[in-house]
Amino acid sequence: MVVGDDDILLHAADEADPAELRALLLDRVTPALAIASREWIAATDWSARGYVAAIDLRRLGADLPAAVAEWRHAERLATIERLDATFGTAAVTRLLQGLRCALKAVLDAPYDARLAAEAHRIAGLAGTLGFAALGRHWLRVAEHRQAPDAATRRATAHALATLDRAENREAFTIS
Repeated sequence: MVVGDDDILLHAADEADPAELRALLLDRVTPALAIASREWIAATDWSARGYVAAIDLRRLGADLPAAVAEWRHAERLATIERLDATFGTAAVTRLLQGLRCALKAVLDAPYDARLAAEAHRIAGLAGTLGFAALGRHWLRVAEHRQAPDAATRRATAHALATLDRAENREAFTIS
């Protein structure tokens, strides 16, 4: 299921056929949210399967709006505009360019000491710039001492796509 312009995949994960799931997740940019039972969420490494979030079916009405908002490009771009107004476009642009460069450098990197340090820095920078969900994924990389999993790579690709959409901001250039 696709929601609006931002292409967010909502998937009934409890009922997933592994072949169907692989086909759905071939696109590395579209965020995929698993909707599943509490038991499935607890027993499954949904992040390794490529889901950026898992929503308990019993809390769907309460949790879905916030989960979808975290992955909408428009929400991130609005945050960037607020940061521009507060701190100035040039300062925010430097931070966004730093985030972009860091993400590109580590997206498919194996886990090592450099990635551990960089993952923690990315988590903080992402959170500061309004990419809280991305920050949580990279914090997981840092804390679990592991290479980025499928969900982290998907969240990173989605953030890079959002940064692409932000390129029309004054003084923003793609490096």
